[in-house]
Amino acid sequence: MLFFLRDQALVRLLNDCRVRVVRAQSNTDLLEVLDRLEIFPGGLEFDHVQAITLLVLAFASLAVALLMDGMGGMFWVFLALCFFSYYVSKGISGSLTDLAASIVRKCVMFHHGLSESDSSADWRLKRLNNEFSDYQRGNERRHIQDSLLGVYQGARQSLTFEYHHLQYVNSRQERGVGGSYRTVYDTYNRYSLVLDFPWVTEITVRSSPLEVSLAGQPFKTGRDDFDQVFVLRGNDQACCEHFARPATLDLLMELSRHLCRVNLEFSSQGRLCLSFDNADIIAHADPGSLSDLAVFRERIKAGIELPKLYSLLELVHRLAQLHDSHALAAVPDVPEAGNLIKEM
Repeated sequence: MLFFLRDQALVRLLNDCRVRVVRAQSNTDLLEVLDRLEIFPGGLEFDHVQAITLLVLAFASLAVALLMDGMGGMFWVFLALCFFSYYVSKGISGSLTDLAASIVRKCVMFHHGLSESDSSADWRLKRLNNEFSDYQRGNERRHIQDSLLGVYQGARQSLTFEYHHLQYVNSRQERGVGGSYRTVYDTYNRYSLVLDFPWVTEITVRSSPLEVSLAGQPFKTGRDDFDQVFVLRGNDQACCEHFARPATLDLLMELSRHLCRVNLEFSSQGRLCLSFDNADIIAHADPGSLSDLAVFRERIKAGIELPKLYSLLELVHRLAQLHDSHALAAVPDVPEAGNLIKEM
């Protein structure tokens, strides 16, 4: 009975800590949550008494079903109790993992000055879809899975950015055995940074084509390495020629080496959508688990870095420097691109 009560007390503690993490306003608040976990008697390991009790009852019902006539229904009781035993055990164990993940996410946000959007995922997708064609994916459905907001402070520009994780589903017909057709659903993930970028508008540079009709005229730059990777499109040839300077093309080629299926779309509203397939852009070192609280606490206290995100933001900052008129004024001898060639 004492073991059962201890498990229940630990569940209540974890639920309370989860609420405190959601309400946390600083890293200090997160460390206070870890302090509460540290003083819990007996550590953070569950005794799994509920799951064990259900499993014992399950095998007892199986024994009844085997030994007594007319008790075949007890076999279904056995299966149900086994299922609930697994469900309870998995749920209790997963609560520790979920709490650790929520603490890490909040630590990342505090350390880098990030925040979550206060608008709904549906509203965010609608807004992005109206501004950028890159979000017009998924003939079955699409949904914003995650979003983070932040500001990157570069040497010359301060760039406000949004990170979005889009998941979309395409359906297709596949012919099966006997000539019948069935619907197959393929799920994909796409990631993007959306930034204020008032220096370039209504130009797209894509290495990954879209299945929707695209605005603008495609152009060849005359650089074979670039033209083999990207398609440059725009409404105004002079603007595209001004954009496609050698330094810009070099930087875009560098982006293509860092990112998989990278696209850049400069909207009419003065914003850039940089999209790609790389799922690890906001990846970070593993801080450990709550089973080793001392190590976990030290890593939370030190802060968690996002090296790939900030390396990418630095590349975007360099792109901004190439097109900000104030920055260009300090570098007067920037070579212009050659004449672009319209694609037929």
